[in-house]
Amino acid sequence: MSEARNDERGFTLLEILLVLILLSGAGFVLLIKLPIHFEKENLAFAATQLLEEIRDARQAALAENCWYEVKFYPQKGDHHYQVFCQGTRVKDVHLKDGIQFADKPGNLTFNASGRSVGTTIALKNSAGELKSVVVAPVGMRIREK
Repeated sequence: MSEARNDERGFTLLEILLVLILLSGAGFVLLIKLPIHFEKENLAFAATQLLEEIRDARQAALAENCWYEVKFYPQKGDHHYQVFCQGTRVKDVHLKDGIQFADKPGNLTFNASGRSVGTTIALKNSAGELKSVVVAPVGMRIREK
């Protein structure tokens, strides 16, 4: 003989709707905030990469006792820079989509003693946020701003 059991388990329609509303709200917030976060991260990454490339060029000029130059190309659609050792191209770095030079930076040359004329290279993203790499002429401090 079989007995009727009333201990069935499950979710009510109200519980399912509540979970779906919470998930869709969280998804909406992510869709709005996530692209902005990625733009900031790409800008921060590009500025840090530029900072490291400039520091590496200065250190190489000191270590190899020769001059290094970083040339900037702020052309429409293809913002990039190149590193040269005594006129020979060593590296070519393209900025990610949405990242560009904020102005037309001058080329940066390090002599064999690691000295250069100070300059500021500003980068911006499509949201208009700025990050700069500053090469100070006194003390040759290279920092991100």
